Amino acid sequence: MRDEYICGINRFYERDIDMLMAEELRVNAEFGAWVMGRFGIAAELVFPAVSSDVSVVEDGSEADVVTTFRTKTGLHHRLFVENKISAVLMPEQLERYVRRAEGEMRRELIAGFSVLLFAPSRYPKRALPERVARIDFEEAAVALRCRGDLRSQYKASLLMKALPLLTSAARDAHIVVTEPYVKDWWDAVYAMLEREFGGYFVHKTRYPRSVYFAPETLGQASYLRVDFKGHKGEVDLAFRGVSAAALSAAVSSLENPPGRVISNGKSSAIRIDGLDPFVISDGLIVIETRVRKAYQAAQDLLNFWQSNRMSFDALVS
Repeated sequence: MRDEYICGINRFYERDIDMLMAEELRVNAEFGAWVMGRFGIAAELVFPAVSSDVSVVEDGSEADVVTTFRTKTGLHHRLFVENKISAVLMPEQLERYVRRAEGEMRRELIAGFSVLLFAPSRYPKRALPERVARIDFEEAAVALRCRGDLRSQYKASLLMKALPLLTSAARDAHIVVTEPYVKDWWDAVYAMLEREFGGYFVHKTRYPRSVYFAPETLGQASYLRVDFKGHKGEVDLAFRGVSAAALSAAVSSLENPPGRVISNGKSSAIRIDGLDPFVISDGLIVIETRVRKAYQAAQDLLNFWQSNRMSFDALVS
């Protein structure tokens, strides 16, 4: 079996990584020694850890994983782990770990400490404070895989599948494997679009997981966005940075607007609503009816913009 299929989970949160690290450090002596080898102190410690806790809060500061190792002299060494998948580090987040650990040392709860940032290799690099090290998911997956047993292979697979999908192509490939019914539904949609609209629409992501997305057409202006909300029975032609009052004034001077002007935060849009809503799980039966009508609404909005582009360009400028 290919490694990436050993773990059947397909959507991950940082909590999943917290639990994996807490477990491995507590029960997997080889992995614990490998992690602490990154700090150059593995020879001083006894493995596995004597305790490993998740989401430990102190003075309003939460640590993802707090693990305690016994030293060979009978003292305690604490490892604090900050796990990231894609969320950004908060200002001085790692520095707060260091200050927290130094406080424990002053209270003589521990004899030493280390802080680990655990993240995918593509996670942004930054200078690390003293006594802080970084390990990438991919490195840890290799270390786990080296044990050869099925359990370790599973954990390695989990880490590799938790890597964020950073490109549309990667997300599409993931859908093909994990949610083939989504692929089949969209393939049927594209067959309908080619037949009914002749390549008019462009999709940045071929297999969206929902029916709330932003299709485009060739030559579409950068200030324009189509908000396709099939689940609500709405399609918006949104104008970035244009107030509803300004857009209403512009549209009122044009012939046959296809929808009504609505406020959209700091922007505004021309909306066609009252369409029959749909979702992917409704199946193929809605494609020739509800889905086609929603795309027709999107084309009507874009055609209206194209026919009056000079007016809208002047409005935005």
